[in-house]
Amino acid sequence: MKVNVKGIALIIGAIACAYGAYYLYTIEHAEYSIVAITLSGISLVFGIKSLMGERSPEKAYESKVRNIINTFDSILVKSNTIPKLVGRNIIFVEEMGDLVDAQLEIRKPICYYRQTESCSFVLLDDKEAYVYVEKLNPEIVSPLEIEINDIKRMQKNSDNLDPDLLKSIEKTTIVMLSDKRSYKVSPVRKENSNTENKSIVNDIEIL
Repeated sequence: MKVNVKGIALIIGAIACAYGAYYLYTIEHAEYSIVAITLSGISLVFGIKSLMGERSPEKAYESKVRNIINTFDSILVKSNTIPKLVGRNIIFVEEMGDLVDAQLEIRKPICYYRQTESCSFVLLDDKEAYVYVEKLNPEIVSPLEIEINDIKRMQKNSDNLDPDLLKSIEKTTIVMLSDKRSYKVSPVRKENSNTENKSIVNDIEIL
């Protein structure tokens, strides 16, 4: 925790001035003692204000999240789970105000997922997901960001699968790629209502 040097210095100065005022009074310099006691009082007041005004990062984070939720309560919906983002273009915004501006255009509620060290705000459209994350500190990785990174990794790894290999698979198979990740590929046969032909669509599951 960061020490409030300014506040402590002001309080020490106030105590020193108080002792000085007492000493000046004992040697019959009452006029100087009044000045010293006045300075002591001023230093004490500002020192206490400085110490009370200091907030820990935790309190500052909680205050900001609470302020956002209270301010935009009418367009927010609390969620106990991370919103489904698969298949959407994920767009991170820098400020909560940017997310609110997008909400005015889309006219859909903003979901928020609150955790101890992060609070994620997500605005879902048909093809896009606008995201803003408030965190205790920049080093924190929120559950939503973990989910987004997993989605991106899945998409990247799926792109590495050989399309010709997938077409040749006729039963459930485990495929191992060069990155040591395993995939369970299951062919799903779909009938075309207009023809007697059957098409095969591969269902891919990462292990």
